Amino acid sequence: MRWLLCVVCVGTMGLTVAGAAQTYYVDAAAGSDAADGATLETAWRSLEKVNAARLGPGDSVLFRRGQIWRGTLRPQSGDATAPVMYGAFGRGAKPALLGSVAANSAKDWVGMGGDIWATAGLDLPVDVGNIIFDEGAAVGVKKWSEADLKQTGDYYYDAKAKQVKLCSKGNPAEGHRSIELALRRHIIDQSGKSYVLYKGLALRYGAAHGVGGSSVRGIIVRDCDLSYIGGGHQHTREDGKPVRFGNGVEFWSSARDCLVEDCRLWEIYDAALTNQGDGTNVQENIVYRRNVIWNCEYSFEYWNRNETSRTSNILFEHNTCVDAGFGWGHAQRPDRNGRHLMFYDNTAATSGVVVRYNIFSNATDSLLWLHGRDWTSALTMDYNCWHQPSSAIWLWGRQLLDAASLDAFRQERGFDQHSVFAEPGFIDAKARDYRLTPESPARKLLDNGFPVGALP
Repeated sequence: MRWLLCVVCVGTMGLTVAGAAQTYYVDAAAGSDAADGATLETAWRSLEKVNAARLGPGDSVLFRRGQIWRGTLRPQSGDATAPVMYGAFGRGAKPALLGSVAANSAKDWVGMGGDIWATAGLDLPVDVGNIIFDEGAAVGVKKWSEADLKQTGDYYYDAKAKQVKLCSKGNPAEGHRSIELALRRHIIDQSGKSYVLYKGLALRYGAAHGVGGSSVRGIIVRDCDLSYIGGGHQHTREDGKPVRFGNGVEFWSSARDCLVEDCRLWEIYDAALTNQGDGTNVQENIVYRRNVIWNCEYSFEYWNRNETSRTSNILFEHNTCVDAGFGWGHAQRPDRNGRHLMFYDNTAATSGVVVRYNIFSNATDSLLWLHGRDWTSALTMDYNCWHQPSSAIWLWGRQLLDAASLDAFRQERGFDQHSVFAEPGFIDAKARDYRLTPESPARKLLDNGFPVGALP
């Protein structure tokens, strides 16, 4: 099948480096944007400098571990033999790119009377889609008018004043060690880029997408952590209801030869991973493998809404997906779904979608929704471990499939003939240790000696 060629291509991309390739270093504490960036001693300092630098195929930009940068990374393109790489150097935690403004100081807030506090002196030019308190110990609850601020944690983004107004008993900064105001911007905006590798980065606190953009090719996202992404105001419907959005990694309209592997994604408003589009476009040769995903509304979402479009060779394999619909945004959504696999609203010609060797455990709704077309010929699913403690296991259109009805459906459609439907047996799910115990039933499903899921 053609997607096998895709695995070989994107899995090895980046091993060939142009002879004139240059490595640049970025140090948020000791760097200087007036320096050349070519050595540890002459490192750059800011994300703005990185975005403005002229990079070529094979060049690398390395951020010092244990440090943070705020804003949007706008990558530059490499070529098919040598991508441009954005990665890490040094020791410690992954370098963090934050899509947020900090409001940690008491002077960042001014009392408006009662329990209402407003930001003061902060640059908030776009919608604040989430407020993250104390690294995720709590989040804000977005409201759409100041009159709705009634409970502690309720907040409203005043677009005219470019302020956040928050319900809090006392100055918010005095009750929290950190307050992050997530802005409606992609943390990495890669529209129109090709042959780029992101490796070993942490993306946090953005209200749009973690990695987003249209018309891309040869993108690799490897060993990255993405958390607390999404919630920004996308648009308001004709009936007056606001719509929020935000995915971990999104390939939007016209994406080819892309790979997301060995990443961890959690607390995403919409989908952890997705390729989707509207209007005439092609989405092909996209691989998602060995990723660990939890507390996202969807683990993977796909749709493409145009009869003139084409989607082919999408591979989702060896991923561990847990607790769909248990994330920060679920209770705030007007459209609560909570599913690991979301296939819907698809009129594009679609073929070669493969879902295999994954673990799908626990969702607030069904583990899978197949909607918008007859998926029998377009989709192959097998050798997966499915576990749903309650509710429906799969949803076909509007037909709920529970344990009693699923066997006949699988036989009729040819789905998951070798899969198991059992609790996967994690070492410590409460501690987010999703390695498999020796007696795990998921170990019965082997792929060249390796069990299903991302972690053995």
